[in-house]
Amino acid sequence: MRKLILKISDALDRYVAYLCAVLLGLMTVSVLAGVLFRYVFRSPIGWTEEISRYLMIWAATLAVSMGVKHNEHIGITVLMDSITNRIVKTALLVIIDLLVLGFLVVMVWFSIHMVSEARYQVTQSFRASMFLPTLSIPLAMGLAGLQIVFKIASCAYREEPEAMTAQRNIDI
Repeated sequence: MRKLILKISDALDRYVAYLCAVLLGLMTVSVLAGVLFRYVFRSPIGWTEEISRYLMIWAATLAVSMGVKHNEHIGITVLMDSITNRIVKTALLVIIDLLVLGFLVVMVWFSIHMVSEARYQVTQSFRASMFLPTLSIPLAMGLAGLQIVFKIASCAYREEPEAMTAQRNIDI
């Protein structure tokens, strides 16, 4: 069962990583086009900054689930490092994941309301609905929540807790 959970989680992570790479590539092209037209052709394009902003928002929010999957978000490891009992450490990790999942559920709930209100707002340059730019938040928080559910589910089949390992490698 753990292998199936990890396989689904890995597939979701790969798709999100690919989508983030595409979004960042499009953002780079948009910024370069804006600079080229503004400074080389002396004919600025008004929408490149706005599209770049929304592409960056989408890429950054989607990448949250990748950080959750790989335990790369900020964490305080002093408590986790001091616990030697495997059962206590696993229980604490599950409690932390449940708290984060609760926060993500609240984020999804309120951002869905924000998206429904954004349907009637328009962007500055395109005059298009703000529905798509704001949709990134509930979608990304939902994906991050799904990765946490996968972590909690695979924790039941794990022999040794793997959380909080990435933070030990971060040099500040």
